[in-house]
Amino acid sequence: MNLATLAQSQTLATLLQALAPTTGLVAGKTVEARLLALAGDGTATAQLGSETIELVLAGPTARQAALQPGATLVLTFEAATEPGTSLKATLVDIRPPAATPVPATTTPAQNAATSAPSVPTPGSPASFATQPSTLRAGAVPPSGAEPAGQPGAPTAASASSLATAARVQAGPLLGPALARQDSLAPLLANLRALSQGSLAVTIPKPLAVLVEGILAQAIPAERRPLTAQGLKTAIATSGLFLEARQAQGAAPAPGTDLKAGLQALRTALAPLVQALSLPETSRSAAADKAPAGIGLPLPTLDPSARATPPRRDGPLIAQPIAEPSLMAGEKPLAIVETLLDQTDAALDRITLSQYASLPAEAARTEAQQSQRWLTELPLAFANGVTMLPLQIEKEPPRRESDGTAGPLWRVRFALDVEPMGPLQGVVTLQGRSVGITLWAEREDTSKLLRSASPGLEAALLDAQFEHGAIEIHTGQPRVAQPMAGQFLDRMS
Repeated sequence: MNLATLAQSQTLATLLQALAPTTGLVAGKTVEARLLALAGDGTATAQLGSETIELVLAGPTARQAALQPGATLVLTFEAATEPGTSLKATLVDIRPPAATPVPATTTPAQNAATSAPSVPTPGSPASFATQPSTLRAGAVPPSGAEPAGQPGAPTAASASSLATAARVQAGPLLGPALARQDSLAPLLANLRALSQGSLAVTIPKPLAVLVEGILAQAIPAERRPLTAQGLKTAIATSGLFLEARQAQGAAPAPGTDLKAGLQALRTALAPLVQALSLPETSRSAAADKAPAGIGLPLPTLDPSARATPPRRDGPLIAQPIAEPSLMAGEKPLAIVETLLDQTDAALDRITLSQYASLPAEAARTEAQQSQRWLTELPLAFANGVTMLPLQIEKEPPRRESDGTAGPLWRVRFALDVEPMGPLQGVVTLQGRSVGITLWAEREDTSKLLRSASPGLEAALLDAQFEHGAIEIHTGQPRVAQPMAGQFLDRMS
């Protein structure tokens, strides 16, 4: 993959366009929002759907009314007075908070404790404002929490403690997943070999359909450029939000969600292992006669050979294309057992990514809380499939001297594909201002990227992004050490 050519194209500019804060707020539009906080200078923090916005209120109602957190604001947006500044909102009506108010400041995790999280829709940046469900409903009971708005509903402080308690409870339960997890690359390599007929085994048609569906979810990195909509769809269907979608009554088909496809694959493989396995007495007799290693359970993979598990604050680890571990002469039982073990490892890794995407334990109001999502996307190349780790972070808007700045988006990624070698990067976006920093471990790759940076700048300008810094470094970025104790059982 020639990343220099990619940088010179419109592709990266299109991906940045996908993260641009297009909330649909335009001059003349009237909406309803819930007031979270009101500053002395008249600047209000309000929740509009899943987005937190900063408002400069104007109009008679805004000057006369005694605004209270929790109130519903009916707002009409006015055009900005100068290019690049924020919209103004005229307050046309106020609906006071209910008698038993919903806490005015809650984190996404607190909302998830009392209601099902919203489904990420690929059509808007608000898609990523959904916290993934790591465990099945009821697996970690929320300590008897009651629905918000009902008698005995938790206050903002207790709801924050509830979200923290849920994370503390979930961490120790993930010990088995930490031991089994592994990159999806080895599984995808073997599934690809199975699909191409490289393995001497005939599988049932329903299983073949599942295999093709999983492989089809890999992004074709060479055949066509990746678009903004394609990136959104890939993140939304990466498995990160599966349980959140199921909680709303949606049942994604195996071919439309990576985790759902892996779950269906595991369901199909498990009975095949039983059907291909001999009775225990017959297996023992066969083991005495058969050559060593033939038809016997495969050895357990050394934990040190597994990919480093995803962590909320840890470094992103590039996962290069893996070679198939199954050979043409493998027995059907060995093939099915290997695929089943690798499927379990892949599911565990997605679960750990979901856990890493949960809010941090520190109690903060929604206006202060940064949101972070960690996922991995399969990229298909001519010689195999690699995994692209992505960390997407959204910091809340901040008030500045020249007005209220929009949310700051930060996207980190890691890639290891020949002939470029290991590559890491971070893209920041605030409004139309963009910054790009790349680290290449090979000096030749750094030189190639530097030569491509003028083309990248031109592509960003053509996409109407403000000129930002483009930095190319040789080596690896500095990353803070992962926080200790994330999986410690503190409740025993």
